[in-house]
Amino acid sequence: METLEEISKREREEARLEGEKEGRIIGRIEGEKIGIQIGKLRERKEFVIRILSKRFSNRLNEELKDEIRKAGEKTISNIENNLLEITIKELEKIKITNVFDTLEKMIKMGKEKARLEGKIEGFKKGRIEGEEEGIEKAKLEERKECEIRLLSKRFGRRLTKELKAKIREADEKTIDYIGDNLLEITIEELKEILK
Repeated sequence: METLEEISKREREEARLEGEKEGRIIGRIEGEKIGIQIGKLRERKEFVIRILSKRFSNRLNEELKDEIRKAGEKTISNIENNLLEITIKELEKIKITNVFDTLEKMIKMGKEKARLEGKIEGFKKGRIEGEEEGIEKAKLEERKECEIRLLSKRFGRRLTKELKAKIREADEKTIDYIGDNLLEITIEELKEILK
């Protein structure tokens, strides 16, 4: 027969594996969504480069092409919307925009990382607290059931269903008192305590 600690350990491991499985599924779905967005944005960038290369031929140098490849969603949308009117001078401003976009992304990533770390930490703490509460609750419930079994042996049918139900509903202080006085307590005292 497994001990309470072994059961708790086994159930924690099962929960961890289940959580890992769920996390992988969610991660895969989210990763695929992000991958699709990245793929589409890359394709849009290459399309813009092809069109601009035709428009500006050798004036669209590799440095400008690299800046377009580094550009964010907003910048690419802006270029696409103005593809036929945009000038080389305007394209050269992308470098400055990319620096600001990179800084903005770094700040956003820092916030997201901090939020994720906070969630992970909160999850860990919540899980530990919940586990501790669960263990304490289980210990109290088990003490109640042990007392009911022993009192049933002592009092037989005189320990009615109603008294058993009252023991199950009793607070920890009452359960401690019953447990400490299990061998001396009378059925009348038990009824009085459980009122």
